[in-house]
Amino acid sequence: MDDRKNQEARQASAREVMAECFWGDYLLTPEEILARLERNDPGFERFIFSKIIENSRRPSRHLPVLFPPEKLHPMLERYLKMSGGKKRIRLVAANLTGRYDLVPELQWQR
Repeated sequence: MDDRKNQEARQASAREVMAECFWGDYLLTPEEILARLERNDPGFERFIFSKIIENSRRPSRHLPVLFPPEKLHPMLERYLKMSGGKKRIRLVAANLTGRYDLVPELQWQR
């Protein structure tokens, strides 16, 4: 994906994340989200990640657009450990990593 299309996809995801994951409890704009992610603030990254994974209708779509793989995968692993085996978290992780063994209850019987 070229830089312009990549930036457009990031802006679209940030807009959707604001609409789906924040219910007026934070005064952020999509532009602020992107700017703060660019600053590489680990605390803010974890905050946005958790909002997306818990509240977004399409976390598997937004997370890889907003986070590079070298940041996304460690956050997924950390969240998997913290989630207490929550099916939603395991499913998102399986979608993003290809580790479908995380959701054995959704695999076809063999």
